[in-house]
Amino acid sequence: MSVVKTDVLVVGGGGAGLRAAIEASRQAVKTVLVSKGRPARSGVTPLAGADLALDGKSLHELGFPGDPTDSKEKFFRDIVIQGFYLNNQKLVEAYVRDAPARVKELIDWGMKVSASESRAVLTSGVEITDALNRELKRSNVEIFEDIMVYELLTRGGKVVGALGIDINSGEFIVFNSKAVVLATGGWHKAYYLNSGTPDMSGDGQAMAFKVGAELINMEMITFCPNVIVWPPSLRGSIYLYVFHLFCGNILNSLGENFMEKYPKRIAEVGTRTEWNKLILSIASMREILEGRGGPHGGVYFSLKGIPWEDVEKSGILSFAPNWKFQGTDFSGLTQKLREGEMVEVAPAAHYFEGGIKINEKCETGIAGLYAAGECAAGLFGANRVAAATTEMLIQGAIAGKYAAEYAKRVNFTDFDEKQVERFKEEALGPIKRREGVKLFELKERLQRLAYDKVGVIRTAQDLSEAINEISSIRKEKLPKLCTTTKVTEYNREWIECLELKNMFLLVEISARAALLRTESRGVHYRSDYPYMDNNNWLKELAAKNVNGEIVITSQPITVTTLKPPGGVMPFEESILKAIEALETVGW
Repeated sequence: MSVVKTDVLVVGGGGAGLRAAIEASRQAVKTVLVSKGRPARSGVTPLAGADLALDGKSLHELGFPGDPTDSKEKFFRDIVIQGFYLNNQKLVEAYVRDAPARVKELIDWGMKVSASESRAVLTSGVEITDALNRELKRSNVEIFEDIMVYELLTRGGKVVGALGIDINSGEFIVFNSKAVVLATGGWHKAYYLNSGTPDMSGDGQAMAFKVGAELINMEMITFCPNVIVWPPSLRGSIYLYVFHLFCGNILNSLGENFMEKYPKRIAEVGTRTEWNKLILSIASMREILEGRGGPHGGVYFSLKGIPWEDVEKSGILSFAPNWKFQGTDFSGLTQKLREGEMVEVAPAAHYFEGGIKINEKCETGIAGLYAAGECAAGLFGANRVAAATTEMLIQGAIAGKYAAEYAKRVNFTDFDEKQVERFKEEALGPIKRREGVKLFELKERLQRLAYDKVGVIRTAQDLSEAINEISSIRKEKLPKLCTTTKVTEYNREWIECLELKNMFLLVEISARAALLRTESRGVHYRSDYPYMDNNNWLKELAAKNVNGEIVITSQPITVTTLKPPGGVMPFEESILKAIEALETVGW
């Protein structure tokens, strides 16, 4: 077992991790970046659309045709309104403050901009990661790739590093550090249908929870509508989600454009703007649950009745040149749509507003532990509309800066060898067991439970059933996980067994928080409580590890300048009021 000693350890090879490592290295401290895959090509950042959001005035000052009458104050207000007031307003202040600098530096580092909107520049996830990777290579960061970080190491109430596993060799590596930055993304993989990548298993959130950090807003999960569910070879692609922003119709099995059932303003915003993630996902799932869906659990995307020249002029080809999107050729599927065929689509787990609680310095409350990007929580409240790509850059830079400053102030603490040995034995359990529970049985069950019962539309009955079953599996079956292959080298099954434990934990926490929040707010929709209750639920739910048990408590939201209104109103009315109150809709 090798030992790597460093001042700052950054875990995650996506945008937040790259930016954190760059910033920590700038502070003249030894920095190590550990990635589950290849840095700049792992995580969901390369798959991003991608827009980088900032206020219109700052955009105009950068030389783009942004709105010069816009301001950071208006931008701040819109983010909080769209988050249905659950945001940590200190994090929103940092977001609107730092966004222009983070966008400008990426352009300076060679990122190409394809277009701009009133509050965003448009580029691609690959452009973002390539620009970050170029800057990373100019820094003095040591990189370890294909490493799963299994557990955080602690001693004396503080984090002193992490235990990693080389996915290829199966060897353990101890990273002994003064500070750790978690930038591990979401936990998409826990859901049967998701728009993420196979490495998004919530490792950072689970590790942080186990060492005492709080997880907040875990009931808040954004689903992306119009994600391909059939054919299975394209399942999980957001190609038709992007297509529908320009043209096309979403129909139920009766051939009805079901968005016409809703108030006109909700239908408009819920179809052609990013609000569709909230509105159209709920509307689609209603059709599916009420028996008007397709045979594979979705609704239908159709181009019937739309002249082909109008499709080509709609703007979709700017995002999918020659019908190629994110490295996949969709020309065959597009031709079928042109011929009148329909494609089955459904809402997919897309973005996790919940995660590790941080403050404006990206501190977690555990000494030496920081978090940034999608694995952290609080910025977007109950609904993410502003760009997560901007979030990862801003919080990555902040986390890297303050982790480095902390590392300069403290001395090294050696790791606890007994703790490392205990973690190694736990990790090797599935390899050493000769018989037990197989991975595929529990993985498939978890993904269906998460999607069906902790999904777009929730009820007390579904959530309670999910909690009971997940809790039982965690106690009785997870300890018996057993791999088919009994070697550690190149054993993906083994790594997935370790990931599965984290995903079961996070889905249970999410379900418990969703059951406790007896209202509908933003992306958390309870059909048995279809109203937003500002009198009783303007608070965040925090989950903490208390002697191995999940304990969820409520705590006040962080308000700086925008005081939330009181009152109780129907869910659809809460959406209309939010839209009416915005300075800019659809950015």
